[in-house]
Amino acid sequence: MDNAEFPYAVCVEGQWDPRTPKLKNKFIIYFQSKKSDGGDCVVEYSVSAGQTATVRFKTEEVRRRVLNKQTHELKIGQKTVKITVSLPSSEASDPQEATSSVSTTTADEPAREEDEKKSSEKNEEDTTIRSAVIENIQNNSQEFLTILVENVLRGSSTESNDFSIEIIPESNCAVVTFSNRKDTESFIISCQSNAMVKKKHMKVGLLEKTLKVKAEGLPPNTNSDYLMLYFEKFGEIEDDGVTVETEESAIITFTNPEDVQKVIKLPHQIKKHPFKVLPYYEKLQTALYGKDRPTLKLPEAFTEKMDRNVWHHLKENQISLNSVKQAMSCHFCEMDFQSSEVKISPLPSLLHQGEQTRKLIQTWRENALSGFTVSMSKFKSIELHIQKDAWTDVQPEIHKTVAEEAVTLVPYADEGTIAVAGLKEQVNDIEGTLKETVQRITQKIQREKGSESDEISMTPSIYNLVLCDGLKQETNDKFPEMDITYLAHSQKLTLYGLKDEVLETKNKILEAVLHLIRKPIELSESVLDFLLKKDLEEMTKDLFFSKGVNVALEADGQRVLLVGKTDKNLSVGEKQLQTDLGHLSFNVDDPSVFRRSDWQDLVSNIKNSVTTVAVQTSANKVVVSGFVDFINDVEQQLYDFVQENSHIEKTLNAHKTVITFIKDHRKQDWFEEVKGKVSVDFKDDSIVISGPKLHVCDCVPLFDNLRTSAHHCTMKIVKPGAKNFFKEKEPMCVSYAKTNMNCLVQLINESDHPQDTVQPRKVKSVYQFKTREGMEITVHKADMCSFQVDAVVGACKETLLLDGGLAKALSDAAGPKLQKDCDELVKGRKFTTGDAVLLDAGGHLQCKHVILAVGPHYNTSKPQESEKLLKKAVKRSLNVADQESFQSIAIPAISSGVFGFPLDLCAFTIVKAIKEFCDFVEEDIALTKIHLVDNNDKTVQALEAAVKKVYGVSDQSTTGNSSSSQQQNKASVSPSQPQLTTFFQGASQKESFQTKEGLTINLMKGNIEDTTIDVVVNTLSSDLNLSVGAVSNALFKAAGPQLQVLLNQQATGPASNGAVFETTGANLKNKLVFHAVVPHWNQGQGKEQKVLEDVMDTCLSKAEQRQQSSIVFSAIGTGNLGFPKPLVVSTMLDSVFKFSTKRSSKHIQEVDFVLHPKDTQTIQVFTDEFSKRFLGQSASASNSTQTQSTGPFSKVTTKSGIHETTVGGVTLQVLNGDITTEQTDAIVNSSNKEFTLKAGVSKAILDKAGPNVEAECQQLGAKTDSGLIMTQAGNLQCKKIIHISAQSNAIMIQKHVRKALEMCAKEKLTSIAFPAIGTGQAGLSPGQVADSMLDGMLEMLRKTPQSSLKLIRLVVFQANMLPEFLKSMQNRETGPAKQESTWSKIKAFAATAKSFLTGSWEKEIKQHGGKDFVIDGVEVDPVFFSICGPSQAEVDQAKLFLENMITKEQVFQSITDTAILSLTDKDQQRIQDLQSTIDVTIRLEYKANKSSDETPGKATLIVQGLSRDVLKATQEIHEMLKSAKENESLKKEMDFVSELVDWQYEQGGQYKSFDERTNLELEKALGRQASDTSITFQGQTYHVKLPEGPAVNNAGGNQMNIRRIDKLKATESIPQHWDTMPPNDLNKKFNLQPTNKEYQDVLGRFKATCPNQNVLKIERVQNPGMWKNYQNNKSVMEKKNGHQNNEKLLFHGTSEQTVNYIERSGFNRSYAGKNAAVYGNGTYFALNASYSANNTYSVPNAQGHKHMYLCRVLAGDYTKGQSGMIVPPAKNANCDLYDTVVDNPAAPTIFVVFGDYNAYPEHLITFT
Repeated sequence: MDNAEFPYAVCVEGQWDPRTPKLKNKFIIYFQSKKSDGGDCVVEYSVSAGQTATVRFKTEEVRRRVLNKQTHELKIGQKTVKITVSLPSSEASDPQEATSSVSTTTADEPAREEDEKKSSEKNEEDTTIRSAVIENIQNNSQEFLTILVENVLRGSSTESNDFSIEIIPESNCAVVTFSNRKDTESFIISCQSNAMVKKKHMKVGLLEKTLKVKAEGLPPNTNSDYLMLYFEKFGEIEDDGVTVETEESAIITFTNPEDVQKVIKLPHQIKKHPFKVLPYYEKLQTALYGKDRPTLKLPEAFTEKMDRNVWHHLKENQISLNSVKQAMSCHFCEMDFQSSEVKISPLPSLLHQGEQTRKLIQTWRENALSGFTVSMSKFKSIELHIQKDAWTDVQPEIHKTVAEEAVTLVPYADEGTIAVAGLKEQVNDIEGTLKETVQRITQKIQREKGSESDEISMTPSIYNLVLCDGLKQETNDKFPEMDITYLAHSQKLTLYGLKDEVLETKNKILEAVLHLIRKPIELSESVLDFLLKKDLEEMTKDLFFSKGVNVALEADGQRVLLVGKTDKNLSVGEKQLQTDLGHLSFNVDDPSVFRRSDWQDLVSNIKNSVTTVAVQTSANKVVVSGFVDFINDVEQQLYDFVQENSHIEKTLNAHKTVITFIKDHRKQDWFEEVKGKVSVDFKDDSIVISGPKLHVCDCVPLFDNLRTSAHHCTMKIVKPGAKNFFKEKEPMCVSYAKTNMNCLVQLINESDHPQDTVQPRKVKSVYQFKTREGMEITVHKADMCSFQVDAVVGACKETLLLDGGLAKALSDAAGPKLQKDCDELVKGRKFTTGDAVLLDAGGHLQCKHVILAVGPHYNTSKPQESEKLLKKAVKRSLNVADQESFQSIAIPAISSGVFGFPLDLCAFTIVKAIKEFCDFVEEDIALTKIHLVDNNDKTVQALEAAVKKVYGVSDQSTTGNSSSSQQQNKASVSPSQPQLTTFFQGASQKESFQTKEGLTINLMKGNIEDTTIDVVVNTLSSDLNLSVGAVSNALFKAAGPQLQVLLNQQATGPASNGAVFETTGANLKNKLVFHAVVPHWNQGQGKEQKVLEDVMDTCLSKAEQRQQSSIVFSAIGTGNLGFPKPLVVSTMLDSVFKFSTKRSSKHIQEVDFVLHPKDTQTIQVFTDEFSKRFLGQSASASNSTQTQSTGPFSKVTTKSGIHETTVGGVTLQVLNGDITTEQTDAIVNSSNKEFTLKAGVSKAILDKAGPNVEAECQQLGAKTDSGLIMTQAGNLQCKKIIHISAQSNAIMIQKHVRKALEMCAKEKLTSIAFPAIGTGQAGLSPGQVADSMLDGMLEMLRKTPQSSLKLIRLVVFQANMLPEFLKSMQNRETGPAKQESTWSKIKAFAATAKSFLTGSWEKEIKQHGGKDFVIDGVEVDPVFFSICGPSQAEVDQAKLFLENMITKEQVFQSITDTAILSLTDKDQQRIQDLQSTIDVTIRLEYKANKSSDETPGKATLIVQGLSRDVLKATQEIHEMLKSAKENESLKKEMDFVSELVDWQYEQGGQYKSFDERTNLELEKALGRQASDTSITFQGQTYHVKLPEGPAVNNAGGNQMNIRRIDKLKATESIPQHWDTMPPNDLNKKFNLQPTNKEYQDVLGRFKATCPNQNVLKIERVQNPGMWKNYQNNKSVMEKKNGHQNNEKLLFHGTSEQTVNYIERSGFNRSYAGKNAAVYGNGTYFALNASYSANNTYSVPNAQGHKHMYLCRVLAGDYTKGQSGMIVPPAKNANCDLYDTVVDNPAAPTIFVVFGDYNAYPEHLITFT
């Protein structure tokens, strides 16, 4: 907008702040608003204008309204400013300006519109068409058109001047609007005949009604939807009736033209922003503005800077200029090219483009600039920079080049440039030529002015590699005038030329040198030394360049590098080196040859004459290196010299006896031959021959023949005293053997004995692990060739060619037969990868067999296929071993060597294959040990790691290669047992084991809230309150209150028992929490156990479904809920095992039970249950301080010849007997594979069972190959017979025993009897059989601990085998380890017989069935002899001589005596020691008395050894027997006397018996009628006055009362001090006199605690019947308890009414609880009289007299009582009861008696 559009100005003044932000905008808003009565306007204001502004309006009328408004106020900032409005000074003198008015009303004048609106409400507006359109007005002016209209109207019937004309120049038309329709129609009609209208070819027509309006001046961002809503209030708008033209204008289409007329007459504003609404005519493509129609003006011209060179071109080239002008005219532009800043102006035709005019005007500048840019892009200019001194030469050349081109040349001499401009295509065509011309001329001038040179140091070989291989030619091509020269003598490369050329070329050369590849040469050290000593440049030329190989040699310290451009070249060079260079060497046995002058001359001559080789010598080696064409001749020349001149030494090894035999006995055969030629040194086990090599080589065969022709053997003689005897007779024996047998005899140590007669050395394992099935897997670092197993595995090719690696080593050790056997196998069949074949070992191999496995080569593209084939090879090897019943096998890291298998993957695959094979066959496998063997540390480590990884063993729970047995036990578990690991973490202990399915179960102490297990199980009551209960509260505190919120979200209201709710762990370290609702225990009356089972099942299933890996439980219900602890642990473990067995997926890997450390009772119950289920394995099993063995058997006991133990819940018995008489549910028969064996125990069983059983065996045996069958019992007393196929293989025996027990359990049988399987025809030792059978039993019981079996009996027919079975049992028992001596074996048979008087020996003999037995003495240390002679016959004769000589000196001395078995432990140990100190053996033989089972047999000691030794030993034994007889006689006498008399002493108010020896001494003294005697008692000497005492201590004078009890009389009558009773009285009381000692004793006990009580009388109660019953009970109790401290004197208060009953019938338990029953329902007695004196117990009678008994009470063994007891509790597992219960076991004062006649009321005290 400009002054023409807003011509009416006013001046505005006021006191505002010129710096107010957006002040101009405030003026515009104010003067366009109703507040100012203004309208559309513009404001001219700048800060520099201060407090004055100019406002311009479109119409005079608007300006007048503003001027006429009396006050104008505008809020600026925080204050309201008064402003003054006036006309500008230039207009103030013209009165017309102030009064001018405008008759036209526009939509931009709100005040005027308001007036018109009021007027329209009074008069109805005429809506008829009142406008006409004049087309083709041909730029005629307003005045012309006005006159034209007036002239047309003048000639019409209606002449009117009331019209207006609006010219629309862009459409070449005008709109004439009349005041009424009639004038409009008259005008149109008149125009048809008007001459001027016709002359101008104008067209006049009626302007139709319009449905559209145009809104202009809209606020920014006004959208069509908003406009639709705004205009709908004025009338109905068509669908899609709003079209937004520009950001400030839009077209709105109504459905009713009347709405258009109405809306255009109203003022409009949106968001207080006024805008215009004008009628819009589709035909005109414009809106009608009336007189305010904006005038279209041409845009302002602008200038644009262009390339000065292109401007020059256009000025000079009219064609190019015209093309640009023509292109710009399309954009209505004209160009002024007076300077390079081109002026671009719009063409007038821009205003006459019809409806597009306005838009074209708006976009003209943009389009013009774009068009100009496109036009200029067709041209291009370049400026060539020319050096000042080259200007004269360059300019003509450039003129010549462009002479024929339509381009312009613009020289700028002062700038030193020449510009070329023109069309882009033409400039591009000559640009290169121009630049080349300038560069060529410039370089020529520069080169003429002078060049420079530079040097690069490089060896000739590097020069050849870098420049002669193309770089030099490339440089010459680029810089042909540059000179490149290489001087070989100075090794300098000179570059001469321009500086830039030299610098670029030098950089390229140095870069090429830098990119050369250097690689160390992989040759022998001697060849490298040869190269380093040579001129490498010459070697490079000879070895490579002369043969067209582009590599060079370069020294790098002590290394030689190959240098080349590519790896391929280096590879070719390396092969060339290996072809042309080499080395040969030989060992020199005599290094002194190097010091010879002729040797040095020879070497010097070779160095001078043969430059292509080098000779090196070391301590004992000569190396010739260099060119292969020359080294052979030189090496041969040197070798021949050494052979002729060296001094050597050869050693022949043999046994030291053979060496001595050759030296001394065969001297005549070698001495003369070697004399003066060689030196012979006879060492301990070798012959060393030294001298000139020629002579040594001649003599070695001589001595080798002597060595091989000698016959040698070692002999072992096991005779007591043999070694000492030979040492004494050695000179004579050696001389006799030499003279008569030509043999040498030597006494040697056991270590010198051949290996086959001593125990082989065992290789210690690096790591050891035992699976739950009992398979032992070990890792060894060892040599496979010397490894002692049944079979070793070696990897080989499909051809079985043993030519590399372990296969070759095995072949070398085994000898040629192994390869020969392989060749034979290959002829018969074709082997593929994964196959395995069995061969015999032989040779020096320590194994019995070799299994060759065809291992796979590792295929990197198919790794899984390679792993599959490796597994196949391992499994087939194991299968071969199992089919042959091998017990051990050694497997290497198959395919890890040249076969390329990655080591870790190889080890893992092998161990994985082992596990899969073992899992597949389960326990049905003969193999017990699988050894993984290699002699490489890395391989051993990989194998160990693989075992741990595959079997899931953590480093905490395993220990490898430890000398501690306890540490080793941690790395393994016993056979078939769940893997049990015990370790400590801090203060908490954890026990862990695995189920068969691989589920780990942990038992640990700790706080459950501290666990990090995935799922933790919480227990709570039905109200779901987490703060109640120990476990729940602990979890709640650790998790935070969020846990309760989460739980409440899961359940509303109380929950039912057994419900399980799942939440997250909140602040716990666990992922999930399972909240289980568990009820209180109702003494088993409800379904609490079922709820517990359901909770366990639900929690485990949920955790598995959630794919969690671990879950932890507490001891559910054992706290406040009151569940029995044993029930809980049993139920929970049963659920876990059931879950482990039945689950289909295996997400859960670990189930934990966490017990609080202070809950010791629960911990004990859980630990006991774990131990019970897993056969004695408990937390203490792995304690490092444990000193007892932890075997699965309980302590072995022997009773009546039966050795018995328990394992789990099964009783195991071993005894001597006949299995055909057994009455167990099943017996086992040891038969053959067909079950038809009629020999040994099988014959006895089948004969007694009858023919039906035999027929059933034949029938069932033909149908199965399982190795065992079950038949009926026939005539036997058992229910079933299990027949097994016995073998001479201990492993198979173990397997069959296990299967037999499993068959019993399956048939629900409870007992079974086995014979000693395999000790008959199979020939196995009893100890081996015992171990195998017991292991088989353990295996089954561990696998099935809850079976029906309760009793297993091993019935051994031969009594001499019984000790081996007993020993095997004891080795498995829990308790201290035992060392079994000969005498402990004797006691196992004799059952610790006391004496013949007791009859125990006869009883033992009877129990053993009158069988003989023998116990051998200690094993004699053998003596070893080494014998060497000229022939085997003479050696055998010498052996016989030695055997006979020693045997003749052996004597036997028998000692038969009944006292042998009565020897003391000390005597037995002494006899044991005699065998080692005197060097004899002592053998015990027992011969049973066949004629009478009641009469003992004969015991004999047989002493064997040298005569003098036997004599000495027998003398000492006779002394022992003599002493034993005397002791036996004394013992009999003491036993006899103690049966008749019992001497007693008083201690603590009670009489106790003296020991048997003192008892005998007192009785003998009394028998001698001595008045006194002395005895030793309790370490003190006493003087005893006979017969009634006292006994006085000689040391301190203390005395004690004694008495003599005649047992014969005591057993028949009442106590001796009792008064005589009438014959017919059953009981009677006798009043004691106060002076009587008995009275005083009773009174003293009473007064001790009742000093203030008055005793009226004391009476003795005599009841003979009651007394005898009491004494009988006392005797029984003493035997039962094993001691005599059972009787106590106690008080019992009672009432007068019960006295007679008690004295007549004793104390009756039916009165229990009458006065008190705190400790049980029995009879109460008190230690103190004061307690019984209480009126509650001693009830006063009418006279106030009270009664109390002093009683003899059998207190015996006691424990604490409790209310409700009717009998004492059990005191051990055998259900033996305590005798009484008390108030405090540590210091009892109250005793409760439950048994009848266990108390005697001896004295009645009446007191007040």
